[in-house]
Amino acid sequence: MRIPGADKAIDNLLAWSQREEWTALREQVLADHFDEIFERTGITMDGIARQLGEGAIRMVLGCVVEDFFAARFGEDGENVIDDYLRRRGWKEKVAARRYLEAMRDSAISLHEVVDLVPGQQMTVRDLIRGGEPVVVKEKLGSETAARWDCIAARVVTVNGQTYFTGGMLLFGRTLADEYVASVNTMLKAAKRGLVAEAKARGETLAISDHEVREAFLDGASPMLVQMWLADALDLASRPMPEVRNAEGDEIVFAEIRFPIIATAAEIVERLDACPDLDRDGSDPPHWAWLEMASPDSGTTPSRAVKWDIQGDGGQRILGSIEVGGRAAVLSANSMPRAKRGQALLTAVLDGLVGQPMTALQSLDRALEERRGNPPPESPLLPEETAEVLRATFEQHYRQTLDTPIPFFDGKSPRQAAKTKRGKERVVAWLKHLENGDARRSSREGQPSYDFSWMWEELGVSQFRG
Repeated sequence: MRIPGADKAIDNLLAWSQREEWTALREQVLADHFDEIFERTGITMDGIARQLGEGAIRMVLGCVVEDFFAARFGEDGENVIDDYLRRRGWKEKVAARRYLEAMRDSAISLHEVVDLVPGQQMTVRDLIRGGEPVVVKEKLGSETAARWDCIAARVVTVNGQTYFTGGMLLFGRTLADEYVASVNTMLKAAKRGLVAEAKARGETLAISDHEVREAFLDGASPMLVQMWLADALDLASRPMPEVRNAEGDEIVFAEIRFPIIATAAEIVERLDACPDLDRDGSDPPHWAWLEMASPDSGTTPSRAVKWDIQGDGGQRILGSIEVGGRAAVLSANSMPRAKRGQALLTAVLDGLVGQPMTALQSLDRALEERRGNPPPESPLLPEETAEVLRATFEQHYRQTLDTPIPFFDGKSPRQAAKTKRGKERVVAWLKHLENGDARRSSREGQPSYDFSWMWEELGVSQFRG
């Protein structure tokens, strides 16, 4: 904790809250947060910890404990922080007492990161309250956060400086969008209901959206925690998706080695003459095996992920061939492709190669081996690698702006941005892209891609913050 004496004050408050007079109320708050999850899933607290890990359950419990600290009970509004400060507050530093008071008066909400200075601060916007972004002093969180992250947390101000309290939950962008949409729908209905009830009594109710939202946030913690837990448990229990190629075939890495019984020059000449192969000029010689006919998209299981690679001309790449070490080697990502490729090379290299040998490796095995070995070092300098990635992303996203996308109901991003509703969806889409790229670049130690030109070109830069 950055506030002098705050960590010690929290420890003292935790110990105080274990007193018998607070036990039933503390258990009530725990039940408000967890009972619905327990009933819906049949899981226990230990089961949650096993599935999500001790770190995740500590963060969840941190949010729940802070809700207990801020809660008021009974007609007199009893509060554990009030009780502690009244009877033991003299032991704490002034700044620590102010921190406890700020936590007591706080409410958890969902915040969107609009900017950050790693190791120093984050600028966040409250997605429920709205309003202008605020700068939060946060050293550790700002080192791991990415722009457009969505964080459930309490924001407090002590001595003119704004902080997060300890309990924080990272929401995925999709889950955050669902939560905000649910809250907005619920609060609109609640306000209409209150106004209608007042009218039925012959009264006029003047209540602002701000008041409705503040009233909701006072009790928002259980809903936030339950949504986060339900999503996290679903992801943890979900089986790995099947990965299929474009024809719907199971991914199996096949390597077929043809021993060369002639000269390498003759092999290269034959391969260069084959219209299905495209040589890339590398050394040793390397060819991409292209689908020249109209691509056949096979049936892919509903939960499978389709993996397809295309060449510069848009043709599907079915495999690759390399010549070196007295062998011509065909690589393909499925058995059907490997058989097609073997038949192709057997015909093209007739009389120049011997009987081929085949080696197979499953996707799971390949991933397991990759986890156990560091990736090979790139022959490019870091700045050269960054430029290659930037150029690749640039080409891809410039094409994407005019490509129909299911997210926009079959419209391209540029077409969607022509309407008010479409602009809102374009902004959400760009945030997803930018947030995902920021996390990718952090994992890979590469600079993140600059999406600012896309916001400008789609006419939504004013929503970027």
